[in-house]
Amino acid sequence: MKKIFFIFVITIISVFIFGKLNIVCTTNILGDMIENIGGEKINLNILMGPGIDPHLYKASAKDTKKIAAADLVVYGGLHLEGKMAEIFGKLDRLGINSLGVGDTLSEEDLITVDDIGTHDPHIWFSPDLWKKCVLKTTEKMGEIDPENKNFYMENALEYIQKIDEMDREIEQKISEIPPEKRVLITAHDAFNYFGREYEVEVKGLQGISTASEIAASDLIDLADFIVDNKIPAIFLENSIPKRNIDALIDSVQARGFDVKLGGELYSDSLGDIGTPEESYIGTFIHNVNTFYDTIMEK
Repeated sequence: MKKIFFIFVITIISVFIFGKLNIVCTTNILGDMIENIGGEKINLNILMGPGIDPHLYKASAKDTKKIAAADLVVYGGLHLEGKMAEIFGKLDRLGINSLGVGDTLSEEDLITVDDIGTHDPHIWFSPDLWKKCVLKTTEKMGEIDPENKNFYMENALEYIQKIDEMDREIEQKISEIPPEKRVLITAHDAFNYFGREYEVEVKGLQGISTASEIAASDLIDLADFIVDNKIPAIFLENSIPKRNIDALIDSVQARGFDVKLGGELYSDSLGDIGTPEESYIGTFIHNVNTFYDTIMEK
């Protein structure tokens, strides 16, 4: 009880005396969203930097200290950060505000991937769903810091407008690809929402989590699909080692078909700081341009 009271006091001090909301988030995809909403009114700690795989990430002692001192912890939810589930489960008991953005979405919004009801956590690849997450996060920040509630909402609406502009640009780009060529093959199943949104067939060598094992039958089936459908290229992901894709290329080439490496896509992490891909919008546009340029190459 004393610990909960202490945390409550710290929260009050940080928000209302120092005037900044202390937020911790897991991925830099979430970090980009929160920075756009909070601006100079927040202090933000992002646990996972560029190229970090959230499916396999384990919190360090420094991470747990940051989480314990936070006014708000924001995470992807839907078991994206599977190895941090125990930490998230304790936040309510410790009196720490938290938000799993994927968990705020309805069943109808989500893609179910197996018979036991597991949901695909890569919701940021649907601009429509990501906008819903932006609003839910904004509402939560406003509840904790009502003094800046309007500021957060104004920023959120401006951010949503930018996402809408990006969405229109991507729709136009994808529409230029003949339907029969709209096939995206990547290292793991991170792009299902993208496929649903833009009518692109997507296939991943690994399941929705990189913690899952790759069965020999999965490798064979995907290699057969590539050969049978004469798929010209497969794509790397920035947060996943290249060895699995190399094995797939070898399997395809062993069948007498030449498939090329189509470039690197950003899936579970944004790009390096100081590049256009350090932002959510920048990574999304990069992915689409990389896919388009490869598929449409003469």
